[in-house]
Amino acid sequence: MDGDFNIADYRGLLIIEVMVEKFDFFLISEHSVRLRGLLEERHHPSIIFDFTGVRFIDSSVFGFLLEVRTSVEKHGNDIAIVCSDPEVLHIMRMLKVTQIMQVFGTRDKAADYLNSLQDM
Repeated sequence: MDGDFNIADYRGLLIIEVMVEKFDFFLISEHSVRLRGLLEERHHPSIIFDFTGVRFIDSSVFGFLLEVRTSVEKHGNDIAIVCSDPEVLHIMRMLKVTQIMQVFGTRDKAADYLNSLQDM
């Protein structure tokens, strides 16, 4: 998606990797329609949002993630976030994102979590 996102499949899950350091209102506004379309096209699968390269994030992104999570949950799926940047993790904790969404340090751990839900 214009170099801002890398879309891939990984261990049976959809990966949306953010390829920019600054993930904010402007970026999510520019791409939200296409990302929603991708979810519909793929029938609202479980998703890993990979923020490995993200160094700044704002609250509008989490609003979008909550919307996506609600959508995929209606289809029996969930989302997980991959992030290891201390500043981004700090913002997530301040906004209490980590209390309502699963955040992992690696794709493998996120995939293990999401695939364990499908085994239930």
